[in-house]
Amino acid sequence: MGNEEAARLWARTGGWAGIGGVAAYLLAAFAPLPDVLGYAAAFLFGPLVAVASVGLRHRLAAERPGPLPDLGALFGAGAGFTVLAMLTTQQAIFARLEAAAAGGEEASRALRAGLDAVHFGLDVAWDVLISLSLLLFAAAMLRHPSFGRAIGATGLLLGALLLGFNLWTFPVPPEAAGTIDWGPFCALWMLVAYVLLLRAARPRGR
Repeated sequence: MGNEEAARLWARTGGWAGIGGVAAYLLAAFAPLPDVLGYAAAFLFGPLVAVASVGLRHRLAAERPGPLPDLGALFGAGAGFTVLAMLTTQQAIFARLEAAAAGGEEASRALRAGLDAVHFGLDVAWDVLISLSLLLFAAAMLRHPSFGRAIGATGLLLGALLLGFNLWTFPVPPEAAGTIDWGPFCALWMLVAYVLLLRAARPRGR
């Protein structure tokens, strides 16, 4: 298999993984799913983002090799693993809090304050990593024929907003601080990027 064919195969793999990841994110966040299906959707999100990041790296580097797509994939895969750790920790904490509620309201509040700090910290770590990945990929897309300046510039703006708001509201995520959560907007940008990635996987001339 040649380099170009391998890049197309990775683009297809990454594109479908990315679309599946965004779908899992939306289902876990907004769909009224039974607990088991909700957990499955939430826990699939991170691994699928990691695979999508590798797919983006192969497509971008096939025509314009350099550190930007490599670092974007590195941070993207790290973000995927971090969000998996965050979501599993978060759900374990929520289950523990339900059990602790029987111990009295004051004790439950104190326990929640301490445990929230754990998954809030992981949430911010995920946002920092994915925003860095988004910034690097977007910069690599600016002059790439399969993506272009519009998607690249939009990604740079959203990545900067996501990173900036998380640094501003730390040690809690922006949503918990009562300000704008740019994560859903970044998810929509990622969905567009993954669709373009799939389009880039088609053989030339089709």
